[in-house]
Amino acid sequence: MRGVFKGLTGGVAALGAMALLLAGCSTDAGSSGQSGNKLTIAWKGSEKLGIDAVVEQYKKDFPGREVVVTTADVEQYQATLRTQISAGTAADVVFVWPGDGNPGAIRQIAPGGFLEDLSGHDWVKKYPASLKPLTEVDGKTYLMAPTVTAFGPFYNDAALKEVKATAPKVWDEVIPFCKAARAAGKSAFALGAAALNNTQNPLYSLVPSLVYGADRNFDEQLKGGQTSFARNAGWKEAMQKYKDMVDAGCFNDNSTGTTTDQQIQLVASGKSLGMFTIAYQLGALVKAAPNAKFVFQPLTATNDPGSLLLAASSAGGAAVNSKAKNKQLALEFVDYLASAKVMKIYNNALMGAVPSISTGETVSDENLAMIVQYVDSGKTVPFLNQSWPNARVEQAMYSAIQAMIAGSGSPAAVLSAMDAEYQRR
Repeated sequence: MRGVFKGLTGGVAALGAMALLLAGCSTDAGSSGQSGNKLTIAWKGSEKLGIDAVVEQYKKDFPGREVVVTTADVEQYQATLRTQISAGTAADVVFVWPGDGNPGAIRQIAPGGFLEDLSGHDWVKKYPASLKPLTEVDGKTYLMAPTVTAFGPFYNDAALKEVKATAPKVWDEVIPFCKAARAAGKSAFALGAAALNNTQNPLYSLVPSLVYGADRNFDEQLKGGQTSFARNAGWKEAMQKYKDMVDAGCFNDNSTGTTTDQQIQLVASGKSLGMFTIAYQLGALVKAAPNAKFVFQPLTATNDPGSLLLAASSAGGAAVNSKAKNKQLALEFVDYLASAKVMKIYNNALMGAVPSISTGETVSDENLAMIVQYVDSGKTVPFLNQSWPNARVEQAMYSAIQAMIAGSGSPAAVLSAMDAEYQRR
């Protein structure tokens, strides 16, 4: 994976019930019960395969220690994290997101003094220059991000062959692809829009070429008030094309009632040909269908294949709760996660990500190699939310898109809702 970051762009960028929910998803990785040897970790469910693999190895390396991991889906996790961390009841190690833009991002949490400063740790110096700013607040590092990944469509190769379809690479191929899938009794793309965060996924393929392909400085202009989501031609076109896909039946029936797990099962079973997702969901797809082949095929929302830009960045990682009950073990675990051996374990388990700090190894998996190719060639943009000034913009986008999918909203309403929250700063 030598040089994998050289082209990465500069921006790459309710207690009771929720607490019970998180507890219900916990995995006790040991039972030593020794005082001072218990470490608690809270992690987002979509990266459970990664943290489980790391903890399994950790127990082998430190057999006298007890580790309890709790996981939850993104919205549930984010809704609980801030409440628990401010109340002093959060886990020792918590999953947080880089940059800004959602309730679990470091720029939303660290300013309250809730996270431990990790700036003095040796691995901080090894971050690529393009990623390091996303792990910092006011010059201090609060995040050990073990991965870089990308968004795009993943397809079930056997399902594609069954309907004799080719995954679309440019916009004009999308609607015919959706119609071919419907004619074969399938949906082109599974969309688990019951989980609000999944509603954004198609935009991560539609927005890059239409917005950043036209102007790489869009985020700066947005921040300066020179443009807005509703006034930007690229965002307007991206949202309209999303609506066109909904109207054309590109997504599974009852999308707004479909969960993330059901979305994965639709693709794994071949009932849907593919899904727009973050690449580390490849591990979940393979777990659901071990003998299937899943193919990553990026899509541009234009008709010029050369315009394709990939949304690629870190999707988050480990931070230390400043009120951790076992802070020393938490700090040691973060260093453990940052080691080359353990980052490799984490990324291999997820199957759709590469280490944030280069291990010097080449990438053999064809899906990951494609991500590395785009990163190395500079054809990437940050994740869309990583420079947004608050978490409300993303939440407004989720809700408005869900309404659009359900038929009670519009592209214009999505952009208007996003602008309203962005301007509140």
